[in-house]
Amino acid sequence: MDSKTPTVVALIPARAGSKRVPGKNIRRLKGHPLIAYTIAAATQSQVFSAVIVSTDSEEVAEIARYYNAEVPFLRPPEYATDKSPDIEWIDYTLRRLSDLGREFDCFSILRPTSPCRQPQTIQRAWQGFLAQANQVDSLRAVEKCQQHPGKMWVLNGSLMKPLLEQNTFELGNCQVNHNLQPPNLPFSNPKGQQPWPKGHATRTTFNQLTTQPANLGQKATLREQPSTPQPSTPQPSTPQPSTPQPSTPHTPWHSTPYQALPEVYVQNASLEIAWSRVVLEEYTIAGKVIMPFITHDHEGLDINDLKDWWYVNYLIEQGDAHLPLVCQKPI
Repeated sequence: MDSKTPTVVALIPARAGSKRVPGKNIRRLKGHPLIAYTIAAATQSQVFSAVIVSTDSEEVAEIARYYNAEVPFLRPPEYATDKSPDIEWIDYTLRRLSDLGREFDCFSILRPTSPCRQPQTIQRAWQGFLAQANQVDSLRAVEKCQQHPGKMWVLNGSLMKPLLEQNTFELGNCQVNHNLQPPNLPFSNPKGQQPWPKGHATRTTFNQLTTQPANLGQKATLREQPSTPQPSTPQPSTPQPSTPQPSTPHTPWHSTPYQALPEVYVQNASLEIAWSRVVLEEYTIAGKVIMPFITHDHEGLDINDLKDWWYVNYLIEQGDAHLPLVCQKPI
């Protein structure tokens, strides 16, 4: 990196406690402790000025150092409970490093529970962040949601209602802007549109919609309609693009085919990058302007329980997922 490139430190959280998979961070996966694969990916990416493991355990610290990560100090127990928010240990770590004369423009959170993240994954994310560094506070890894929130429900006694009630133009085309809203927000009726019952789409036609890239949180934009009277005689039909047709105006998302729903992305735990100032000045790990980093294949696969552990082993044995190369002999 040249002198104009921001410095970035890799922060790998690896506290000792794990209820669902005991000792998860140092449990053996294909011969090496789980954390070894994240350290290897971070080191081989050549993106970071330092690769630092944050842990409250001397055992984890010893293993991390063996695989060439730094553990300059242990994390205090009060920042290492199963309910400790990330902001606590990250703020503590950056300030302790600063006290040691080590300051970094940016930091990246790389969790050991995503062992299939490759050095190239980190490089791709860093280049993406640098390309928009002046416009964003942070970058976060996301992947297309498999369980769509439009088909999720909230229970209320013996009844239930959709988690999301939509105020949107119901079109089975992911390029159309959609507006996702939580339940019980006032229904907004765009000017000139016919209102429909709450929780259903506003009726509109295909030709009234623009095809701008999806941008959640913004309303779809209507094209200007001609002010001259329309001829009363039938006109030759214009061929339409081969996209899914709009749902009926009374079709809520929970009754709409998955392929016709707007694309929604869910964060995964594989990778985050942010300016250090968002922690030190705003006490947040992400800031307000967050850009997506879309992971591919199994880059974002996250191990949370024993089922996930079995699954990643199965994928690796089948050759469908791959671990970063670890150069050291197993500890």
